[in-house]
Amino acid sequence: MRLTADAPERILAAAVRRMPAERREWGAAMLAELAQLQHPFTRWRFALGGAWVALFPPRKKGLSPSGGIMNVYLRKLRGVTGISLIWAPVYAAMFMVLAGIAAIFIPIRGDVGPVRMLAIIAQVGFISGSLFGLLLSFAENGKAIRTLSLGRVALWGMLGSAVFPILTGRADQVFWVCPFGAIVAMALVALARKAALRDATHPKQLPDLFLACALMPVRDAVSPLKKSAT
Repeated sequence: MRLTADAPERILAAAVRRMPAERREWGAAMLAELAQLQHPFTRWRFALGGAWVALFPPRKKGLSPSGGIMNVYLRKLRGVTGISLIWAPVYAAMFMVLAGIAAIFIPIRGDVGPVRMLAIIAQVGFISGSLFGLLLSFAENGKAIRTLSLGRVALWGMLGSAVFPILTGRADQVFWVCPFGAIVAMALVALARKAALRDATHPKQLPDLFLACALMPVRDAVSPLKKSAT
């Protein structure tokens, strides 16, 4: 599996085309800067971050309820980044299990070592998690975490995971990345819902670190303006 430069450029260019006319010059500068980047993973990270800024520009008066230090844009960006960082190792771990099971029945030969392969899959998980986070942030914006539909979340996870193989000419890999995306998305949001319910019913109870790691990025991504969104 090889990351390509064409897909990040297309994603960023599509986002720039949706920007207001007065901000197109900034978008052109982003595209020019992307052209200077060579490493595939760096290009994907830059393109996704630029596309997010283009589609969700910072609000001058939209401050977070935690004291006005972090605006809506920064909090959403933190949520999407947190989701991506969770997806990366989970994707790699799931692929390792799947590859181990497949190796029992079909001998797997390849030039890429297992460590390198896991690193590549983790990068794919990071990109897919970023796309899922963007979809979740846009489609479920302002919703209470406890009301999020796991079915809809699974759909966003599948769509976010399908984009990368389709844009890179590897549509045959959709059959395994889409289930991965649906499973990881539902598990993450289910844990976030459990954490939100726990906070609502036992507000004075010490937070569970594992649940908090799931709750914080989802909360930042979908509902940055409302403290009651959990």
